[in-house]
Amino acid sequence: MFIKLLWSVALILAIFSTLPGKDKPKPFYPVALIDSAMRKDAWAVCRDFRQEFVLHDNGKAVEYVHLVITVLEKRGDDLAELVLPYDQSSKITSISGKNYDAAGIYNEKLKSGAIQDVNYTSEGAIYDDLRMKIAKIDSNTYPYTVEYSYEITYDGLLGYPNWYPLRDYHISVEKSSFIISYPEKMEVRYRERNLPGSCRSEKTEKGIRTLEWKIDSLQALRDEPFSPKLSQEMPGVITAPVSFEYCGTSGSMNSWHDFGQWIGQLLQNRDQLPPVRQNEIIELVKGMKDTAKIVRTLYEYMQKRTHYVGIQLGIGGFQPFPAETVDQLGYGDCKALSNYMKAILKTVGVKADYTIVGAATSQGITMTDFPTANQCNHVILCVPLKKDTIWLECTSQTTPCGYMSKFTAGRKGLVIDSRGSRIVAIPLLSAEQSSQHRKAVVSLSTDGRMEAKVKTEYSGYQYDNISKVLTESKKEQEKALYENLAVAGMKISDFTYQDNKERIPEATESIALTSQTYAARSGTRIFVPVNIFNQIKSIPSHLDNRKMPVYREFAFLDTDSVTFYLPKGYKPESFPRGKNLKTAFGEYCSTLTVNNDQVLYTRRFKMNRGTWPKEDYAALVDFYTAVVGADKVKLVIKEESQ
Repeated sequence: MFIKLLWSVALILAIFSTLPGKDKPKPFYPVALIDSAMRKDAWAVCRDFRQEFVLHDNGKAVEYVHLVITVLEKRGDDLAELVLPYDQSSKITSISGKNYDAAGIYNEKLKSGAIQDVNYTSEGAIYDDLRMKIAKIDSNTYPYTVEYSYEITYDGLLGYPNWYPLRDYHISVEKSSFIISYPEKMEVRYRERNLPGSCRSEKTEKGIRTLEWKIDSLQALRDEPFSPKLSQEMPGVITAPVSFEYCGTSGSMNSWHDFGQWIGQLLQNRDQLPPVRQNEIIELVKGMKDTAKIVRTLYEYMQKRTHYVGIQLGIGGFQPFPAETVDQLGYGDCKALSNYMKAILKTVGVKADYTIVGAATSQGITMTDFPTANQCNHVILCVPLKKDTIWLECTSQTTPCGYMSKFTAGRKGLVIDSRGSRIVAIPLLSAEQSSQHRKAVVSLSTDGRMEAKVKTEYSGYQYDNISKVLTESKKEQEKALYENLAVAGMKISDFTYQDNKERIPEATESIALTSQTYAARSGTRIFVPVNIFNQIKSIPSHLDNRKMPVYREFAFLDTDSVTFYLPKGYKPESFPRGKNLKTAFGEYCSTLTVNNDQVLYTRRFKMNRGTWPKEDYAALVDFYTAVVGADKVKLVIKEESQ
C-alpha cells in the first residue's frame, strides 16, 4: 500500500511538471543582455565585480569579492581564471563558483578538485610560503558565464587592495564597485586615478567610515603597440595604510622616509661576516687606494662566491637573511645578496646603501608623494663616492660592476640610509650610450656570391642583446649567429667575441662569412641588397581610434657601414638615393657613395625615449613604413660593354 502511494505521488508530480505555465529555471546573466558596445574588441565581459575590504585595526581585515565574467570566445578563457595569492599573514577562508550557459541557465558548481594550490614564487625558489590558489571552470561551448565568490582574512597588513575595474585588455566591464570600511579612529590613504568625481560616496555610521566607488560601462581595449602600462592609464583606486602591523613588527607609511625607517629596522645587525671571511676580504684589496677599483674587485669576488635563489618567508619578503647565512650557504635572493655585498664593503670601510627599486614589469616609485609597499619589488646596492655613485646589481654572476640594465634602469627607488631614506633615480642610458655600430667589407662575385668580414660593437642596453651568448659554448654562439643574422645562404667560417665589462659595458663581435645566394643575377645585371644585416622588416599595425598614448621606455642608436667591392668589369647601373628622415620618435639617414669599383652604404637609425599623444601614432606608423621601405632597397650593377 505504501509503495503504491509513492508511485501515485510520483505520477501526479510528473503530470504537473508538463502542464503549461510550469516555472522554468531562472536565468542569470544571459548573454543576450550584453550591449553591443560591450562586445566590441572583447573576448570576455565582466558582468559584475564587487570588492569589499573591511578593516578591523592596523593588522586585521577581511576581504569579500563577488565576480561574474562572461567568456565570449576561447581567447577569453584565461580572463575567467581566478588567481589568489596568499601567505602566512593571509588566509583564503572560502572559494565558491558556478557556471552558466549562454542563456544564463545554471550548469555546475566549482568542484574542490578544480582548485589548485601552487607555489607562487618565480622559478628557482627553494624556501617559500607565498602561494596561490587557482580556480577555473572549464566549458566546451561559447559563450559561457562563470560566477565566483571568495573571502580572505588578514592577520598582518603591509598594504591594502587596489581597485582596477578594467584589469586587462580585451575585457569590458558592465558594473564594478569597491568598498573599504574601517574604524573612524583609523587613518586610511587613497589615491584615485582617471575617475569621474561622481563615482565615490562616503558615510560614517556607528563609528565605522565607509568609502565606496562605482563605475559602469567600460568598453574593452585592444593591446596596442607602443603603449604604457595599462594600470597607469585606466580608472582605479589605490589604498594604503598610514600605520601598519605586519609579522610582529609595526611601522608607518605616512612618508617614504617613514617606510624607509621600518625597512632599516629590518636590516639591523644583519651585516656581520665571520672573522675568517673578513680577513680574506681585507687581504684581497690590500694596498689598493682607488675606491672604485676596490668596489669592482669585491663585487666580482661576491659574484664568484654566490648565486641567486628566490626566497620568500613571511617577513622574509622584506627582511634579508643575515650576511653570515649567505656566506655559509653561497646563495640568496636580491635582498640577501645586496645585504651580503653591503657587509663585504663594510669590512673594508666602504659605505653602501641598501636600495629598494622596481624591476622588470614594476615601474618602481611612480607616486613619490604616496608611499605603498608594492611600488618596489627588487633590491640593489648604492655605493656613494665623493664625485660619483656606483650601482650594484647583486643577483647576477655576469653583470659588469656598476651597470644597471633595462631590468631596473630609469626607475625611481628608495635608498635606505640611517641618516634619512631618500628617493633616487636609477641611471638611464641615452641612445648614444646604448648603441650598435657595425662595419662590414663585402666582396661580390659575378654569380651572386659574396664574402664578408663583419665587425659589430654593442654597448649599453644593446650589450644585453648578446651578453648571454658571451658565456655560452662555441657551438651555441654559432647557433645564435645563424638565428640572429639570417642572411640567405650564409655560412660562417670564423667568429670571435671580446667582452669589456665597464659600467657601460661593450662587446665586439667579429665574423667571417660567405653566401652562395646573396645577390640575384638576371642577364647582365646583378641585384644587390645593400642593408645586409640590420633590416627593419615589420611595421606597427594601423589602428583606427587608438585609445592609449604612444610610449617608448628606452632609446637606442644603430649605425651601419658596408663597403662593397664590385666584381671586375661591373659598374653601378642604378642605385637608390639616400633617405633622410627626422621625427619626434627618431631619425633615419642612409647614403650610397660610388668610388670606382667600390660602393659605400651607410645607415644611421635612432629611436628616442618618450611619451606622445595617441593622435601621433599614425605618424609613428608612417615613420616605420618609410624606414622599412628604405631598408629594402637594392643596388643594380651591370657588366660593362667590351
